[in-house]
Amino acid sequence: MVSSKTSHLFSQGTWVDHQATLQLGKSAEFPGMVHVFGMPDLHVGKVGPVGAAFHSVDVIYPELVGGDIGCGMHLGATDIPARGHAVQKRLRRLGSIDEPWSGDTRELAASHDLDESRYERGLGTIGGGNHFAELQVVHEIADAEAASRIGINPDFALVLIHSGSRGLGQSVLESHLGESAGLGRAVPADSNAGRSYIAGHEQARRFARANRELIAHRFAEGLGSKSSPLLDVGHNFLEQREIGGARTWIHRKGAAPSDRGPVVIPGSRGTWSFVVEPLGDGSRNGFSLAHGAGRKIPRGHCREKFMDSYTREELLSVNDKKLDIKSHVVCGDRDLVFEEHPKAYKDIRQVIGDMVDLGIIKVVAVLKPVLTYKTSGTADDGDG
Repeated sequence: MVSSKTSHLFSQGTWVDHQATLQLGKSAEFPGMVHVFGMPDLHVGKVGPVGAAFHSVDVIYPELVGGDIGCGMHLGATDIPARGHAVQKRLRRLGSIDEPWSGDTRELAASHDLDESRYERGLGTIGGGNHFAELQVVHEIADAEAASRIGINPDFALVLIHSGSRGLGQSVLESHLGESAGLGRAVPADSNAGRSYIAGHEQARRFARANRELIAHRFAEGLGSKSSPLLDVGHNFLEQREIGGARTWIHRKGAAPSDRGPVVIPGSRGTWSFVVEPLGDGSRNGFSLAHGAGRKIPRGHCREKFMDSYTREELLSVNDKKLDIKSHVVCGDRDLVFEEHPKAYKDIRQVIGDMVDLGIIKVVAVLKPVLTYKTSGTADDGDG
């Protein structure tokens, strides 16, 4: 672990791009910033590093959270058998879940205390980029008691959803930028601009949670089942916490909280995902954990890097005997197939291993994909 007065990098064996550490260090110099914490999945972002938590006092930095406010992971239980799940047959009946949901979203909106906006048609849609809906089965149970408490039954498949607030979060950020643009510009939390952003931010967080719940319902229903929520944890959000007697704002950009119970940390479409429980009080790791494997190769370089070695058709299936994974991929976006190549990401086992070695998590269960849904057509990347 490398650390300085305000910048901490929790990576022992996981490779981290030097440019990402520079971004992390630069953010530590912002006015009002107290500590910044880089997780093992740290990688370069557009305006600041992804895979990090930023602690400031009395001031906030909306651009560090970014446009996909509330993005996170949802894990749900199904009644689909873990063995004999007939995934190909279920896949044929799944159809598309890209289009707006045909049902009535008013009950869902009310249950999540959502104000009316022009983004309701996005509820229940995945979006683009690294977002997905996945059917997973248990590969290994590391802590049977904890897994049972969470509701993980190895006899049945699970749905894992990664999505956010769609266009709503981006509109909240853009509205704020109209008043106060410029990364590194502190916004007093008690100012009109600060209060306005925080109110919009909270609405986007609730929207993102409702969105994942509806995606899980649509995905499971399309596969001939129902989804029962087990976990839903965001990894792009802002929250206030008293730390050392100071009113501290924690900005998480691609960082799961370590103070809200179990979390799911996904790998890629060709690797395992991990259900983990945080250990300790969380103070030394910024009350945060890694949110995934973290990108190793930028999106813009993937098509050139992988196109000569793989056909698109080859990338629509995964057959890894070492990891015991045989999975199918639905992705109608030609570029996205290459951008989301498993080799574009770091090794999730190393990321998890770093946090286990540091004593900040314990593994509860290891999951593996049998079906990954990205998009049936051209991805709508309206996620900021």
